[in-house]
Amino acid sequence: MEFGGHFISASVVFWGAIVMFVLIGSYFKYKTRSSEHRMLETLAEKGQTLSPELLSRLGNGHGEKNPVSSAIILMFIGAALAVFFWAMGGGGNFFEGEHVPNWLPVIGVFPFAIGLGKLIGLIFERRPRQ
Repeated sequence: MEFGGHFISASVVFWGAIVMFVLIGSYFKYKTRSSEHRMLETLAEKGQTLSPELLSRLGNGHGEKNPVSSAIILMFIGAALAVFFWAMGGGGNFFEGEHVPNWLPVIGVFPFAIGLGKLIGLIFERRPRQ
């Protein structure tokens, strides 16, 4: 694709789209959080009590409402990245691709390992029921 006499490769468009989606998602998450905080400030200024249902609906403030689901999502992202880069390499032998470096599909191991570590940590953190 030519634009203004300069060649724009497909990879620049691909990664630019990913960055754009992340920035747009972060912006709307920020707007949602700020409106929730404004609502809480308004309720506190008027002297109204905050119900436990309202506080639980707003989440724990760390951006993740269920740590198990975030661990599983990270594991699926890692698997999807590995399959994506494997397919980019022609889909032959996992470690012998002609179009991409041999190590590229292994990038998916990082988010998979983080998700697996979070999941194992949550399993060991759980207290036995009495």
